[in-house]
Amino acid sequence: MKRILGLLVKVGISLGLVWWFLQQVAWDEVETAVLSADWRWVLLSVGLFLLSNLLGALQWGMLLKAQNIRLSLPQVILLYFVGVFFNNFMVGNIGGDAIRVYDLKRMTGRGTAGFAATFLDRLIGLFTLSCFSVVAFAGSPGLWDSVLWMPIGCLGLGLFGILCFGFSRRLSSAILSLASRALPVGVVGVLKDIREGFVLYRKEYGLLFRVGCVALCVQLCRMGVYYASGEALGLSVVFRHFLVFIPLIAIVAAVPISFGGIGVRENLGVLMFGRVGVAPAGALTMMFLGYLAGIVASLAGGIAFVLRRSKSQDSDSG
Repeated sequence: MKRILGLLVKVGISLGLVWWFLQQVAWDEVETAVLSADWRWVLLSVGLFLLSNLLGALQWGMLLKAQNIRLSLPQVILLYFVGVFFNNFMVGNIGGDAIRVYDLKRMTGRGTAGFAATFLDRLIGLFTLSCFSVVAFAGSPGLWDSVLWMPIGCLGLGLFGILCFGFSRRLSSAILSLASRALPVGVVGVLKDIREGFVLYRKEYGLLFRVGCVALCVQLCRMGVYYASGEALGLSVVFRHFLVFIPLIAIVAAVPISFGGIGVRENLGVLMFGRVGVAPAGALTMMFLGYLAGIVASLAGGIAFVLRRSKSQDSDSG
């Protein structure tokens, strides 16, 4: 009953957010913007998202190898694409990560190690996004006010704290000691598993450097998706503003309050880009085109998932 109630609440939040921003937009302007879009830029946005998926799979695969999970590169790419596809539709945009972990456990029996690698993969992405946002914000004096610097600062500190928990035995031991007094045994056990999974990476400086370089490219491509969508609409927003806004939008959209971040992403896009003179219709259309680019670029994952289920059903019936 609680699961059904939680599902209904999240559906309601998604629909409410969608309804709210639909009321704010002049749809004749959106239609005009879409019809006049330069589809060469739209195709570029799809290509950039596809490239980011391939690089993301490479990044995840490097972390899996450190956990001694040996999969072929095609297998890693396939599982990654399946996860990204479901991120577009599940609660927040992290539901696909759970599917990746489940598939790893099913294929290798290494659920805890797979969780640690996937969790760190997500954290590195969020940390990289935060770094982009902080640096770009520092170089944009025209945007300096508490509306932006407070969430950016809190975000950076929060992610830094999580990374410290994973890589510092002394700090994580102190936190686990406190947690054991206040949290259920199961939750503490999960935290211990995360810490132990992270410990494997502590002195892998070469690996972390390589993963960090790949993560920079992944996140640049993801922000480039929205930049290309904006150029397709002739919005002419400087790329530096995407470095500030898109990380904040992506991170808030990952909070599990709506399906695929729908509504959250569009509302924040209108709010953020409105600060640099983009009309609501233009911002909404840009965010929507970027979202569509992600769906198209990860369709291979959805197809692979369907075919995989069909094969398993055929084998069961046989």
